[in-house]
Amino acid sequence: MSDTSEDTYESWSRVGAEATRRGEFDTALAAYQRARALADASEDEPREQAAALNVAMVRLQTDAWRDADEGLREILMRTGDPRIAYTAAYHLAGSLRRQARHERAFSYAQRAMERARELGGTEYLAPAHNLLGNIHLAQSRMQEALAEYRHSLELREAQAEDTRFSRAILLENIGYCLLLLQQFEDGMARLREGLALAEEVDDKRCRAECLQDLCYGMLLTGQYDEARERGEAALVLAETQRYGDIQENCHYLLGEVGARTGDAELRDGHLDRLQALHPELPFLRDFLSAVDITSVLSLKR
Repeated sequence: MSDTSEDTYESWSRVGAEATRRGEFDTALAAYQRARALADASEDEPREQAAALNVAMVRLQTDAWRDADEGLREILMRTGDPRIAYTAAYHLAGSLRRQARHERAFSYAQRAMERARELGGTEYLAPAHNLLGNIHLAQSRMQEALAEYRHSLELREAQAEDTRFSRAILLENIGYCLLLLQQFEDGMARLREGLALAEEVDDKRCRAECLQDLCYGMLLTGQYDEARERGEAALVLAETQRYGDIQENCHYLLGEVGARTGDAELRDGHLDRLQALHPELPFLRDFLSAVDITSVLSLKR
């Protein structure tokens, strides 16, 4: 666990928030779990609820996402605080989206939007629009997703405070949507903007996502050397920070780079890694060797 000089709810919450912004989710989860233990010991219900929501938020970013909705429905039912209700509905929608329960996810996202409109602040409205975009994207409704992401970005750009962290994420989302719509030049331009902002604020997760998306776009446009460079950079970040989904995506992408360039060593190395990740699918490697991986791969799950 990351060290802090004060063993208090507030100090560990600050550690968690700072680590989350950097994309260091293992550190963030440990800090927020310590904050939650201290909150539970205090028997301060609003603080307990806020701590549980922070833990859920980080779990959604890690391989522990299946446990992210633990207790959130109970919080949503019990709370009279619209901010707590907003956050609980928001994270429930995110968890359900990861589980591919899209109708339920959309229902909770709408509840989050209702609370955001009640609260009225951009800090609530912009994430709610981004969340709706994520759910539309999961259902391959690219135009609807793009509209939500762009609206969220407009809201962030109108804020007086520093919104680089949020804008980097939105630019990555917009860029990926544009790639799916085969608007490659515009998509990669948005991704480069997002990458630059992510580097400025040291958001490792967003950097890794931008790099994997650029790898994908360059692969689709025949820029194989550049695709390999971006994919390998994304993979290093993903392995360092244990972003399991990005690691897997990069193995798919780099395997396809190897296939398209006739580099059997590159192709086989990454396909072997994918097969090792999925022993429950014994013919995965053979299947991937026979198809264009870009035709079956979704970078957002």
